[in-house]
Amino acid sequence: MQHPQAVTFDGAARLAAKAAGKDPGMVKLVHYDPKEFDFGKKKAFPMRPQHFFTSVEKAMRELDWVPVYGNEEGWKDSFEKDYKQKTHSPDFECDEMVLAGKKVAA
Repeated sequence: MQHPQAVTFDGAARLAAKAAGKDPGMVKLVHYDPKEFDFGKKKAFPMRPQHFFTSVEKAMRELDWVPVYGNEEGWKDSFEKDYKQKTHSPDFECDEMVLAGKKVAA
């Protein structure tokens, strides 16, 4: 999803919750350091521990392109047409480890 308006990681999580029909204000956001966990060969949800920025301005300028969806509409479209269409259940093992606080033994 791309839109000229920036969104934070927390904002993305709240937009995803809203797209799924959940109250974004009730979402428990957990920030963690991936180095403190042993996920084995699995990859935890791809939220980086640092900020990064992307922009669609070059695509808009050089390709004469305009985003079809705003941030909220894009998350809703992705939820409806991608996530809900999956034929297998998502693997939340890494998420459950973080929420349970199962860190690597020091």
